[in-house]
Amino acid sequence: MRELFGCIRAELVKMRHTFLYPLHLALPVLGSALFLLYYRVSGWSREAQISGYAQVIGIALPFAVSIVCAGNVELEEKNHFQTFLGGAVRRRNSFLAKLLTLLGLGGLAVLGAVFFFGAGYGLLPGREGISPGVCLSLGGVLWMGSIPLYLEHLFLNLMFAKQVSLCVSVAQFLLSALFLTGLGDGRWLFFPCTWSARGGALFLAGGAGRAGEQVPGELLEQLLLFSGDIKNVFPVFLAVLVLLCGIIGIWFRFYEGRKCND
Repeated sequence: MRELFGCIRAELVKMRHTFLYPLHLALPVLGSALFLLYYRVSGWSREAQISGYAQVIGIALPFAVSIVCAGNVELEEKNHFQTFLGGAVRRRNSFLAKLLTLLGLGGLAVLGAVFFFGAGYGLLPGREGISPGVCLSLGGVLWMGSIPLYLEHLFLNLMFAKQVSLCVSVAQFLLSALFLTGLGDGRWLFFPCTWSARGGALFLAGGAGRAGEQVPGELLEQLLLFSGDIKNVFPVFLAVLVLLCGIIGIWFRFYEGRKCND
């Protein structure tokens, strides 16, 4: 455990003079500010505005995760992965430290995006604020849906050039958007790249229904599906995570780096 914490500290130090820290700060601030400016003049209902914001975060996550993972793995290319593969007695700690560090930064960024938006939304004319509890829960749902993305894109960037990861993220971006429509009904659970976008919308729709609020037409269909989908979320989530972790864990035991562009 001490070695793992040491590897995490090393990851944090390595990223000090890169774009990764500013990116995790800029995206939540700029993203929430742009949506708040738009919602100031938008005629959408409160529920539709909040759900739309959560959906956009979920749709954008595959591309954002790909960029972050590519930027982090590029740091290892400078010494041909020698420090990454030889810096820990237990090799898996190197991968775990990278994964946990990026997940932690991603979680802070997602929570920041939700809380910045929630704090600013109550300042809009005629709008009721969003409670901290809802912001925290929504941020947690969005972040949990991104865990498979970090596993996938770390693997892709370690195994191939970053262009492969970026191409996959574009496909995931489009799939996330498409699966917010009826095309994703009953299928989205089996496509991890859609979990954040669809899961965030379902969480908000289900929360509104449980609170007895009037749900607008654009969310009513999602609410009707909520009770059926939610029963299968956690078993599928755990099964996919176990499968991904098992496959990547076995692969990493034999990983010896890849060709770098010097």
